[in-house]
Amino acid sequence: MQQCGDVSTTTGATAMALLCFLGAGQTHIAGEYSEFIKSGLYYLQSRSLETPHGSDFQEGTMYAQGLSAITLAEAFAMTGDRAVGEVAQGALDFIIYAQDQQGGGCRYTPGQPGDTTVTGWQLMALESGQAAGLRVYRDPFVLASRFLDSVESESGSRYGYRDRKAKPTTTAVGLLCRMYLGWHHDHPALERGAAQLSQLGPAPDNMYFNYYATQVLTHYGGKPWEIWNPEMRDYLIQTQATHGHESGSWYFEGGYGRKAGRLYNTAMAITTLEVYYRYLPLYTNVVLEEDD
Repeated sequence: MQQCGDVSTTTGATAMALLCFLGAGQTHIAGEYSEFIKSGLYYLQSRSLETPHGSDFQEGTMYAQGLSAITLAEAFAMTGDRAVGEVAQGALDFIIYAQDQQGGGCRYTPGQPGDTTVTGWQLMALESGQAAGLRVYRDPFVLASRFLDSVESESGSRYGYRDRKAKPTTTAVGLLCRMYLGWHHDHPALERGAAQLSQLGPAPDNMYFNYYATQVLTHYGGKPWEIWNPEMRDYLIQTQATHGHESGSWYFEGGYGRKAGRLYNTAMAITTLEVYYRYLPLYTNVVLEEDD
């Protein structure tokens, strides 16, 4: 089981594992691991609770809802499988229902005033759904912008969790959300924020920060990415377990790592290493360079 906060959720764990396969170009239709992926998607669908507001994958936490929706949307985008698309649409509908209609964020349960980390996963799911051609209206994005306005500092270059007390991880999440919500590459706050993340460098014990910061800098490109990329990539290669039953995995205690466990750490490390070919660049005029 995957631990998310104080709640165990098999949907969250399954979704994270599947994202690693999907990020490598494997699907339930074709590829070396098609049967494993098919079983994982079937399990996710079997755990869905159908509600008047869409498909509920929470198992106690909206983290799992966002992760499940991302996975299903990506699987649909890669294969065009209508059955998967229908379930993905239901998952997105539930996210839209669960969003705080006043403050604009999302938290652990539907309707709660939001926090930056939960909101980040839901916004990523909505973005994945939109990219897959699923039905996502503009209102949730407008509301999310309102929430980010409430937790930003330094004119939007830094972000807090539920207030304006900025931290590295929530700053990385907030900046990625701003990118999805339409900030241009030359936005002054984005320029400052990307430079700050690059200067901080990868965290030795916090894959949550590393995962989001890598996405921000991948999309941003240029010098900040060139500084960040080789250090992040080489560190993950060096810290991967190579012996015993843990071989091939990662484990870090910071950034939810101790609570979430080895599966979480491994999935976050793999998806961080997959950013080169997982995402289309948000700024197409920016050249991203991958070191040999």
